[in-house]
Amino acid sequence: MKQRAAIHFLEHVLTSSNDLAFVVGVANSVLVVQDFSSDQQQLAHAVNQLAPGGGTAVWDAVSYAAKKLASREETGPVAKLLVVMSDGKDNSSTSTLKEAIESADAGDVFVYTLCTAEVGDQRDPLVEAHPNLLGPRAMKLLAEATGGASLTPHTFRGLDSTLGSIQELIRSRYLISYKPADFTPDGSYRRIEISASRSGHKLRVYARRGYYTRKQLTARNN
Repeated sequence: MKQRAAIHFLEHVLTSSNDLAFVVGVANSVLVVQDFSSDQQQLAHAVNQLAPGGGTAVWDAVSYAAKKLASREETGPVAKLLVVMSDGKDNSSTSTLKEAIESADAGDVFVYTLCTAEVGDQRDPLVEAHPNLLGPRAMKLLAEATGGASLTPHTFRGLDSTLGSIQELIRSRYLISYKPADFTPDGSYRRIEISASRSGHKLRVYARRGYYTRKQLTARNN
């Protein structure tokens, strides 16, 4: 059911040949099942190859995928988005959650998470014994810190509608740019805050909490 929901999501979010996606599987290690492609059949085949097994290196996968998105050369402004479907219970990564967030921030990648930790919780004694597991909190922090959103389906049947909500959030994004008066291209991290209101009511804004400035390269004299 998860694979079918993911395929349905890709069919609706990739609407032109310029929209590309890749599929990464997560176990004890990270595996690229399908590289960048706009071919729906290839992507669907890759999603169907995914199967649970072994450990879960979520933070390694996020770091890898963020760097992969950042390394792709583009001719103009593009939205670099990463959708992570996981319970967030990492037990195999060499990277930390903090490092995964930093990789996404450094690559201007926005992360959207679909946390499956609570799906079927009523039949999961581990979740009943530990209602405040790190997984859901970590997935929410990952998404919100990078300017994305974290959603949780409460049943397997709710996967489609939850992914549909993520699709709506992605399609309703705005591109806003600015340059601070005291800008220094030194690679430092700068915090930002974006707020919006309508009719006197504060609106919820999905935006990253900061960004890394681009380091300015200097020429060397031989």
